[in-house]
Parts: sequence; C-alpha cells; structure tokens
Amino acid sequence: MNGRYRSESERPTPEGLLYVEVDCPPELEGEFHAWYNTEHIPERLGIPGFVTGRRYSALEGAPRWLASYELEHLGVLESRDYLEWLGPLQTAWTRRILSSTRVHRSVFRLAQRADPTLPSKQGERATGLLAVRYEASSVGEETLNAWHDGAFCWELLQVPGVLRASRYDSAEGGEGHLVLYDLEQPWVVQDSNFGQLWKRGWDERRKSLAAYRRTLSVRIF
Repeated sequence: MNGRYRSESERPTPEGLLYVEVDCPPELEGEFHAWYNTEHIPERLGIPGFVTGRRYSALEGAPRWLASYELEHLGVLESRDYLEWLGPLQTAWTRRILSSTRVHRSVFRLAQRADPTLPSKQGERATGLLAVRYEASSVGEETLNAWHDGAFCWELLQVPGVLRASRYDSAEGGEGHLVLYDLEQPWVVQDSNFGQLWKRGWDERRKSLAAYRRTLSVRIF
C-alpha cells in the first residue's frame, strides 16, 4: 500500500472476535464504566491486531453488559503484546474491577458475514446490536447454517435499519455459535417486517436447538 492509509472498506475482514459478557454489582457501576472506557478499551486497542472495541448495555436479555473486540486473526490472543497485559502490565485498577465482577469471555472465528448492498445503508453507524447464541446438533448444524447464510440473513438485511449480519463459530470449543446483527437503532426489531421474519425464522428453529439465547443491546461506547 506504499504507506497509504487504508479506509475501512479496504481493510481485510477481521477473522476473530473476543466477546465478553459481564455482570457488575450496581454499587460498582460508576467505577466499572470509568475503568472500561478510560483504561481497558484504550489498552486493548493499543495492542496490534485489535481492530475494534465496542461496549453495549442490554435492553432485553442478559447479561447486562457486553464488550466485543474484532481481531485481525485469532493469533492476536497468543501474542506477546496481549499476554503482557494479562500479566505484568495488568494494573491494580484492572485487578480490582475483575475481582468484583462476573466475566464470561468467549473467542469466536468468523464463519460468514453479510453486508447490505443498498446504497442508502452505506456509512451508517450501528447503535443497536442483536445477538443470538445457540447450540445445534451436529446433524442439524449444517442445515441451520445453510438456511441462515443462504436465505434468512439476506431477507433480514432488506428491513430498513438492519446493517450487517455476522455468524461466528466457537474457536475454543464448548461455546456454541454466535450471530450478531448490527442495527442502525435497537428499535429496528419493532418493525413489523422484522418481527414476521424473526417469527418464521429463528423462533421456529429455536425449538430444535440444544440452547438459544437472544440479547438486544444498545451501544454505549
């Protein structure tokens, strides 16, 4: 690239995702947000290979707080830069917060991403996130993935305000699968067309899944 800055559209699609779900005691929330926004996320985004860092608050479902970090590749989590922040560079503030919160950390590998092609949707900033975590039998998994990637996500992207659909597989085993739908605003899910598609889509298929959890969140950082 001869040193030229690459726009977002020119960058390779991040193949990894660090997905962090957190429950925090109400009395600690003020300090928790200050730590996350002023120390933790800047630390992570300073590590080579961390592409994005976003935080969300749940409007429906649990847990209450969510952070997602897109990674250039999964090897970033084994890099010296990252491991140092888990060990010798970890601050006293970080240790204090982690000792007082419940954190569930999952690592995923991108399996499929569908972006809209409608010009009116380009450049919009997603402030809503709809997440589906699920587990399927080995027999039904291929059928489910084909349905989602080949039909459902593209139908959903025709609903105004649905910006992107990304499906992930666990990179660690035992964590199932994850689908993230980026929404222009959280209340896109109240659109009648969205509701109809969801009802005959995920609501029908969840009956045969070993596990299913849906969380609607709004972006806070």
